[in-house]
Amino acid sequence: MNDLRRQHPLYIVYAFSKYLVLLIFPLLRSLLLLRGNVLAWVRGAWMDLMVVFLIVLFGVVQWSAIQYSLRLKGIYVESGFFVQKARYLPFKNLSSVTLEAPFYLRPLKIVRLRMETDGGSRSQADAVLLLRRDRADEILAACTKRLAEGEGGPKGVRTYHPRALYIAILSLITSNTLTGVLFAATFISQSGKVLGEAFEKLLMDSITRLIQILAFNLPPAAAMLAAVLLGGWGIAFLMTLVSHLGFRARREKRMLAVKVGVITKKEAYMAVERVNYVQLRQSLMTILCGFCSAFLNCTGYGKEKNEMAVLFPAVEKQDLRRTLRLILPEIKVSPRKYKPYIKVLTRFLIPPLTLMLVFAVLFGGLWYFFPGLRQLNLFFGTMAEIPAVWWLFVKIAAYFHVGIGVRGDSFTFRFTFGYAFYTVALHKDKIAKIETQQSLFQKMSKCSDVIIYPFSERQRRMRIHNIRQSEVEEFLRIFGG
Repeated sequence: MNDLRRQHPLYIVYAFSKYLVLLIFPLLRSLLLLRGNVLAWVRGAWMDLMVVFLIVLFGVVQWSAIQYSLRLKGIYVESGFFVQKARYLPFKNLSSVTLEAPFYLRPLKIVRLRMETDGGSRSQADAVLLLRRDRADEILAACTKRLAEGEGGPKGVRTYHPRALYIAILSLITSNTLTGVLFAATFISQSGKVLGEAFEKLLMDSITRLIQILAFNLPPAAAMLAAVLLGGWGIAFLMTLVSHLGFRARREKRMLAVKVGVITKKEAYMAVERVNYVQLRQSLMTILCGFCSAFLNCTGYGKEKNEMAVLFPAVEKQDLRRTLRLILPEIKVSPRKYKPYIKVLTRFLIPPLTLMLVFAVLFGGLWYFFPGLRQLNLFFGTMAEIPAVWWLFVKIAAYFHVGIGVRGDSFTFRFTFGYAFYTVALHKDKIAKIETQQSLFQKMSKCSDVIIYPFSERQRRMRIHNIRQSEVEEFLRIFGG
């Protein structure tokens, strides 16, 4: 099939929507205030209406400038109006294909199709098309047939379906307070634009009264801070939970498929040979409970805003190897062979102990010099010391976590960043380069940091702290052999 086709006409709305939002709220608000004199309204808003017309015209031009064609061995895409670009994506070079069906497009049987290769941009897909579901399925069938081809891989079809509890654990591990706060702020701001400043003020007054009821005699500033942090975390938790309900993973020959979502349904299909590594993520609490979440690094998967490249939402530690063999037996997680020795334990403990001491001196001084603010000072001092003490516990656990594992041509790197514990398993061919770094103090204790740079769509690095120098040299010989 060599005839060029255009995307669904609804793409026109997609093309201009990000610009139209600048004017649509003032227009809607003025319509709400309309008192029957349409002519007077048009006279007052004619400039805005002209800009809206030009924006819509821009969407039509952009829609007409993008065409695609499904070829025997790949997909051909033309784009551009004044400067035309042509792009050909062979099926054999595809890393991942993602089909996205938001709730508002499903009644229209329209989906969004993304195709990615290892040679594309780290911020944009190689090709993105808005299509009718039947046309998208036609392209998807051709892509997945090629992704599944090749020798090796497990026989038959293997599936993984986690319990809802495991998706909740994923939300606990990954929820970001800042994401929730930004979402809530955007919601309140946009509500004010559509419904007016009076509604925005009413909403903010209601939230303030609710915080006052729940404050439990805390200072107002402290109560507001606590409410913002807890509220932001709660919103982020719910967003992550809802977006990952219905998670399914399927392995078929050389292809790995993931389906996820209830409100926005997504299907991702990946070539196993394009998978760079598997990353296990834990917090101190999930380590104590024996759980971890697994993520996948493959070009295009989890690339969009607010997406995560989930392989297993959560899995019990004793079931990890069995579950990994089911879906991705090519990746092997091995125990630590090289790890810090007891002499360098203090190097893990000094940073959090120093931070605790700094906070104690700082807030102790404020307590002494500002007696009128002692209640507020006590609250903020306690709130500052809690994460510092928690970091101390994390660093103690990190001593027993950090290290390097070797199993044949597969390596496992265990490290920490902030409050999170990471375990990365990959084949040696997926490592771009390795660096070692040794400070003056590390020379005295005869240890080094090992820094791993894996192949990845975005630049990543993994730092394994305080490995004995002789073991570092042994590991480098194994890697180079």
